[in-house]
Amino acid sequence: MAEEPATITYSIAEPFEQALKMVRRVLIGRGLEVSGQLDISSRIRQRLLIGTAPCVVLLVSPSAELGKLLGSSAAGLTPLHVVVSSRGMQSQVHVLRILSNQGGLLGRHARAAVNQIQAQILEGIEKIGVRVTLTV
Repeated sequence: MAEEPATITYSIAEPFEQALKMVRRVLIGRGLEVSGQLDISSRIRQRLLIGTAPCVVLLVSPSAELGKLLGSSAAGLTPLHVVVSSRGMQSQVHVLRILSNQGGLLGRHARAAVNQIQAQILEGIEKIGVRVTLTV
């Protein structure tokens, strides 16, 4: 069986700033919260004085309402990371693939909670982007 990539990637036919707004909007619309943001390209520019294409990591957690439904299982496993990066006049969104059992460390309820959050993220991104098949 071929090894699967660590991320699920989508292409959005919009420039970076517009794509970032769209991603935030769909995540919020799916009952998720962007609890923080890491501007990776800005950090590289500041620390190393190297210019790179825009790249932001969104820290995604369930909203308070969704969090209550999922229970405390999700609290220790979030935020999940969603990366939005520029690719010229288009953008890409990368979502870390959640392993089915994380090496046997996750209990059934925690695994179900994380899978539900990831499903909400992917369903939202699929409304604005096209999944990219990357070869390993």
